[in-house]
Amino acid sequence: MKEFLRSMLGSCLGVLVAILLIVIVLFGVGAAMSAGGKSNKTAEKGVLKLTLNDAIPEKTDNVETSFGDTPGSTLGLRHIVRLLENAAKDDNIKGVVIQVSSVQTGQATLLQLRNAIASFKESGKFVYAYADSYSQSAYFLASVADSVFLNPNGDVGLQGYGMVTPFFKGSLEKLGVDFDIFYAGDFKSATEPLRRTEMSPENRLQSKVFLNDMVGLMKTEVSKSRKIPLFELDRIMSELDGRDAKRALQNKLVDETIYWDEFEARLRKKVKLDDEEKINYLSLDDYNLLSEMTEEGKYTQKVAVVYAEGDVVYNMSGKGMIDNNKYLKIFDKIRKDKNIKAVVLRVNSGGGSALTSDIIWREVELLKAKGIPVIASFGDYAASGGYYIAAGADSIFASPNTLTGSIGVFSMLPNFKKLSNDKLGITFDSVKTHAMAVNLSTVYAMSDKEKAYITESTNDIYQQFLSRVAKGRSMPVDSVHKYAQGRVWTGRTAKEIGLVDEIGYLQEAINAAAKKAKIADFKVVEYPRIEKSMLEQLVESWAKQQAEEGENAHMNAEMRWLLRLYKENKAVWQAEGVQARMLLDIKFD
Repeated sequence: MKEFLRSMLGSCLGVLVAILLIVIVLFGVGAAMSAGGKSNKTAEKGVLKLTLNDAIPEKTDNVETSFGDTPGSTLGLRHIVRLLENAAKDDNIKGVVIQVSSVQTGQATLLQLRNAIASFKESGKFVYAYADSYSQSAYFLASVADSVFLNPNGDVGLQGYGMVTPFFKGSLEKLGVDFDIFYAGDFKSATEPLRRTEMSPENRLQSKVFLNDMVGLMKTEVSKSRKIPLFELDRIMSELDGRDAKRALQNKLVDETIYWDEFEARLRKKVKLDDEEKINYLSLDDYNLLSEMTEEGKYTQKVAVVYAEGDVVYNMSGKGMIDNNKYLKIFDKIRKDKNIKAVVLRVNSGGGSALTSDIIWREVELLKAKGIPVIASFGDYAASGGYYIAAGADSIFASPNTLTGSIGVFSMLPNFKKLSNDKLGITFDSVKTHAMAVNLSTVYAMSDKEKAYITESTNDIYQQFLSRVAKGRSMPVDSVHKYAQGRVWTGRTAKEIGLVDEIGYLQEAINAAAKKAKIADFKVVEYPRIEKSMLEQLVESWAKQQAEEGENAHMNAEMRWLLRLYKENKAVWQAEGVQARMLLDIKFD
């Protein structure tokens, strides 16, 4: 009875929140409609402020909301780039302020965002950067600004790239847990923390090579923007000579060290505001509400962009996952749409299930067999299974600092025999009709025959992986093997060895797909489709209306919070069986 009451309470709370939202939204929409005729003053003398508090997905809303996320849409990379393009042409937007101390996004994403800001600058509008302190990645982004400002007590964390890898083999041995691990490729390092106590020579080599490649690109871009010689940047990074504001200024990493109020005074002067006037900051979310970002238009011919981001999984579902069932449906729908003339497969994944990877590879082959060109575009990662799914594409585009390759496979099975027998005093016995009836058990040591079978299976899948790449890249299998073996490459190096065709970003891949399909006029359609409920659409419509009419931004924030509350509680009343879940997010500041 208690569990029933708890479930009823959760459901009632969700329903009440939904009703509250509906009432507020309908009232708000009605009031907005009756008010009509108001001019759009929200963006006048607007300053677009980039804070980047959260990771940036490839596609808007194609991520699971985590604790502390801002309610509402999670803008994707392409969406943000297009917003910056709009802002460059928008007379109401006077400039951009980058206020970023640290970032949670990948290096390829960061580079593309940096390039988008550089393109914005070509409009003649200003770009300023301010932070109390800059992490290395934050400074990489901020360094593209016209002027970089720093708190007088701040620092610039410019020290180079490095990796620290924990190894658990010793701890597992103490616990009595063993792993039987099988891998194809000397550079396939994913399992090293479970089977070694330090990096293998192969892993150390590949890590040093791609880290040097990535830091070289970062240094080149910073050197160009800040007009600091490369040798001087090396010295600064080696000596941590941005470790306080005075040194950062002396070494020309920043232009001025001032407090936030002083920075805002400069900004007011820049946008021609009086001393006491409030600066009209617009977040990306705010500006998105004011911008028409639809892909729909008069063109009937389409280029489909299929976003494959997250882990490659089998028979699982959820945002930010590449699962077999969802993507089978996507590709089937694309093949049946006569207006889709080309496909761009946008990959941001470190891989996962080899089975799902092969299933998606097959779908790409079916598209090509129907005469639909497929162009692959790589984000932060397109490694292992992430590379597998794109291996058959007509051509592959990658960012220079994409991490790709890792053409290799592994299998592993934990063994808890020592833990159960020696530590817990639990023993097992069995009866079986055939020799392999209880094979691959986690409570028995693996037999030599079982090890031979798994080794054979692992090697077979690796050979299949090689053959898929060889076919797609028009390379001999031996040549692929030379650059495979689980080794990770940057996009720039991958192009040199033939695993990538072009250095470029998503838009370049879209243009290449259209050219391959011989179409000039087209619209872009994106998959997977993110379905929103009627209530969610109403809330967003209301928020957009409020933004356009210059209403209180705090009210907009409250509505978005209520929307999040509704989403969380909806899961409760739709759930079957007894659930153990939290109703509210906990935000850690």
